Amino acid sequence: MKKFLALMLVSILALSLVACGTNNAGTETVDYAVSVAGASVVAEAGSAGEELATGDAFFGDATFTPVDSMAKALMEVHAGTAKIAIVDYVTSIGSIGEGTDYAALKVVEGKDFSPEEYGIAFRKGSDLTPAVNAAIAELAADGTMDKIGATYKLDKLLIKDGKASDDAVVEGDLAAIKEKGEMVIGMTLFAPMNYYNESNELIGFETEFAKAVCEKLGVAAKFVEINWDAKEIELNSKNIDCIWNGMTITPERQENMSISVPYMQNKQVMVYKAQ
Repeated sequence: MKKFLALMLVSILALSLVACGTNNAGTETVDYAVSVAGASVVAEAGSAGEELATGDAFFGDATFTPVDSMAKALMEVHAGTAKIAIVDYVTSIGSIGEGTDYAALKVVEGKDFSPEEYGIAFRKGSDLTPAVNAAIAELAADGTMDKIGATYKLDKLLIKDGKASDDAVVEGDLAAIKEKGEMVIGMTLFAPMNYYNESNELIGFETEFAKAVCEKLGVAAKFVEINWDAKEIELNSKNIDCIWNGMTITPERQENMSISVPYMQNKQVMVYKAQ
């Protein structure tokens, strides 16, 4: 009888771990397979989140719908019209949980994807790339980069010794932006990178970081909201001078554009609504 009870207890414990899961701290987490199978999943169109949702076997049994921004993805989960949002980890910092408008939203712990690095994209061979890299190095050395990062709780994710690409300079954009006195920056709105505060002022890590770099270059930063799916078209049409908006560095993008030194680490995470 004692042996039977012991076996029963072991079975119950095993089932409970499969149903809930535990993280290293012993707190309850989501059962990934049960949560994802058949679940409605959203991510920003054209983002690393969409690539993950449509290309990773982990989400093979989920129903995926692209949305126009990471903010919209969080809204869908908050409203209950989607079960899981795949977003940049940096987006989850300060955007969900206690003290935010999305207090009930949480990151699925212990399961993240696609470790990545952010970079700034310029036209292939643009001389803006080495100029911006030099400005970033100065901001890293004088502590400005750390200060901006700390403001948005991103300082622990910063990369201050990233390797520059070896693209040959063939495109003379630097003189053009200095002549017009501004660098046109293509971006989308998502906290904590670029977003409007209660006073309708554009703020965020990228906003302040770009302004600091532009100050080093002796020009103003002009921010233009773009369709993220059309970012490369906007860049190559010279409607914008760069793409600066938490853009993941990928081999394909490095082939088609010149990319700055990486300046921030990131990963993709799942966000759900706690009951």
